Amino acid sequence: MARSAVMLRQACRLIPFERSIPAGVQISAELVWRREGWLELSYGVLARAAKGIGVLKLPEELNDGPQQGQRKDELWTTTCFEAFIAAPGEQRYWEVNLAANGDWALYRFDGYRSEQTQQELSTPPTVRLQRGLHQLRLDARIALEPWWRPDVCPDLALTAVIDRGQEGLSHWALRHGSKADFHDRSTFLAA
Repeated sequence: MARSAVMLRQACRLIPFERSIPAGVQISAELVWRREGWLELSYGVLARAAKGIGVLKLPEELNDGPQQGQRKDELWTTTCFEAFIAAPGEQRYWEVNLAANGDWALYRFDGYRSEQTQQELSTPPTVRLQRGLHQLRLDARIALEPWWRPDVCPDLALTAVIDRGQEGLSHWALRHGSKADFHDRSTFLAA
């Protein structure tokens, strides 16, 4: 069986905007963009603290393996893994939100934080979760056709919001501007 062509692969460590994050917490992210119109995202959280990933606020009743989520707004108000993809040379961009329980959202913006609409998908994303005492991994696969041209590599930003309960939210990205603003196109990597 022929393998699908990978147009873009990006793997990196995310950095927190907040300076109060314990040194033992690390987040990695990987994006694979396939010519056939698929976006694959993987996020890994490593928490070396005594509580391990127990320091993260996650949905209750969470099991490892495939998740049966639904479209849901405001996932970014708690632990949420995100990707921003943009049409090169254009103002429009899309925001992908993924929760550990498989809930998801996809929004289109016609400009910086303007004219937000829900982007329809031909099929819901597939989300798979694996956890250990000190590690969490979320893998997702999203079909972007027919709304994205398969021959166009995106500008992108890989991000995460981590909810540490009493310690509050932390904002993780490839790079940050003067504030924690994932919509800031100057923080996107160009295709």
